[in-house]
Amino acid sequence: MSCSLGTIHWCQFDWQSFSTLTTGLAAVLGASIIGLKQAGIAKRQADISEKQSEVLSRQVELEESKLRADLFQRRLETFEVTTEFLIHITALPDSDLGAEERIRSFGTKMRESQFLFSDPKVYENLVGFWNKGNAARADRAIAMAARSEGLKPDPDQLRRLLDYPAWSLKTLETLPELFRVDLSIMVPPRNEG
Repeated sequence: MSCSLGTIHWCQFDWQSFSTLTTGLAAVLGASIIGLKQAGIAKRQADISEKQSEVLSRQVELEESKLRADLFQRRLETFEVTTEFLIHITALPDSDLGAEERIRSFGTKMRESQFLFSDPKVYENLVGFWNKGNAARADRAIAMAARSEGLKPDPDQLRRLLDYPAWSLKTLETLPELFRVDLSIMVPPRNEG
């Protein structure tokens, strides 16, 4: 019987050599198993990290949507206050308990509009509406004072007083076009780059 089989001499193989070989094989096997488990853990950590990234991305999208909704709401309020102000110019009743609040609200929204709207024409037009409203109130107050004092009305002032409602109604018809771009609820396409 031959004691040599390849590079191992089995006749000279003792328990110490066997235990060294077995320990080495067990260490290699253990290291391989631990390495595979660590690779699995690393993969799961990468998956978790990817899921966290997706969640963060969705949270960012949600925050952007909330900001767009808030901005839309503020812009819509400006549109509504402007509409009320233009109707106020049309009517200019003798007594209007809400007039001061309506004028104050419009003045506030007019000033905000320069920062809320992408189109500078919105602010410019609102300033024009403000000036027209002030002129209408002034002409009306002067006409009422002249009438109460029995003075003859100024024909130019009367003509302007009659023109304010027509101007206001015409402006109300075109008002949605002024606000249309910034009141669109369509989400602009994202530039993916």
